[in-house]
Amino acid sequence: MKKNSSHVLQHMLWRGLYFFSILLINIWIARYFAAEKSGQIFYIVNNLALVLLIASISLESGATYYVASGKLDASLMANFCLVWATGISLIAAAGWGIILYLMHSVYLQNPVFLVSSFFFILGILFTTYFTALFYAKKEFGLPNKILFFVNIFLIVFLVLGKNNTTIRSQFIEIYFFCFFLQGMLLRVFFFRRYTYTGKQMFPDRPILKMVIRYSLFALVANLVYFLVNRMDYWFVEYYCSAKDLGNYIQASKLAQMLVILPAILGSTLFPLFSSQEKSGSQSQLTIVMRVLFWTNTGICLLILATGWYFIPLLFGVSFDMMYLLFALLIPGILCMTMNYPLSAWFSAANRIGVNLRGALLALTVICAGDLFVLPHAGIMAAPIINSAGYISYYCYAVYVYRKEHTVSWKEFLLIRKSDLFRIRQSIGSGKDEFSPDNSFVQNSTT
Repeated sequence: MKKNSSHVLQHMLWRGLYFFSILLINIWIARYFAAEKSGQIFYIVNNLALVLLIASISLESGATYYVASGKLDASLMANFCLVWATGISLIAAAGWGIILYLMHSVYLQNPVFLVSSFFFILGILFTTYFTALFYAKKEFGLPNKILFFVNIFLIVFLVLGKNNTTIRSQFIEIYFFCFFLQGMLLRVFFFRRYTYTGKQMFPDRPILKMVIRYSLFALVANLVYFLVNRMDYWFVEYYCSAKDLGNYIQASKLAQMLVILPAILGSTLFPLFSSQEKSGSQSQLTIVMRVLFWTNTGICLLILATGWYFIPLLFGVSFDMMYLLFALLIPGILCMTMNYPLSAWFSAANRIGVNLRGALLALTVICAGDLFVLPHAGIMAAPIINSAGYISYYCYAVYVYRKEHTVSWKEFLLIRKSDLFRIRQSIGSGKDEFSPDNSFVQNSTT
């Protein structure tokens, strides 16, 4: 029990440190390139992330599910992931070139950028696949340590070379290479720890078909959820200025940082909702939602009270709209916070369709709002529309849940003295069936 509990704590600690290192990199990029240029960098990465999501076919979801359930050998699946990632990266890089051509991008004339894009795609796929395989083997600390220390290496390198003109001009290529370094290290360490000595190289065809079928279904859900989180970037880029885009993307990234804890805690407590007995699970769900809601409410209030001063200080004076944009995102942040436990609940009951319908509702609200309101109202409408989408998703999920369970709205919001103790007791219980939730798996590295 203590061993499994330490797994959970390692996961939360190192995953949290990894995301903190991402925040530091975002701050450095913002200060170094200001709002206009940093917005362009993140916009390019956002477009690549969509290419990556499709190329990955969410193979990590099927791999994690079948390896963790004992139906699939991790080493055989690792071999297949290695071959798939290498082959599909070449195809995805070619597709990325076509996208740049259609966008009339200046990057199309830069061969170094095109080559680094291939290594970025390959590195992200390696990172996604082998992190998932480590998780399936119940090893959470090592992959997150690798991701964290590579990010720290990048931060130190950038700080020491801040006055170097070569680093400034080749930054995006250096940035892409670090993702490749992460993926390669994860691949090397996984094969060193889980070496397969048999003659068979890949999983048998029947089980591989099941993995791919599962992954393709997860891809649909992940694609919808990706668009819910990122669709507004394309609308803002089209209708607003480059400075507006930089401010909005950084505000959005700061908002996404606040749902890291709900994402980690939701995956950590997923086995509690998977129990067939369901004894106490309903109360555990509402406890998690209440604690997460008030934790993030407190953080949001703290940022509201101090952000007018600290946001320009950290990110630079060009991010003069970021504070207000973040403030308008807060209703959406709090709804996202409570959506993670609900998503885990429906996924554990094999009802991912509820999550998918909620995400489609949010996507419809965001697209319609951005299409008809954003051109006339300007950048300040974007976070309001985004929040409206998340609120609609949350209300739909709660509506479905309350139709099936007798629970009042107060159960989701009013915190109790015993809540923190109950969550601490649940995490420390050391369930053998612990595994991360694979519904709406997001690649947070991009």
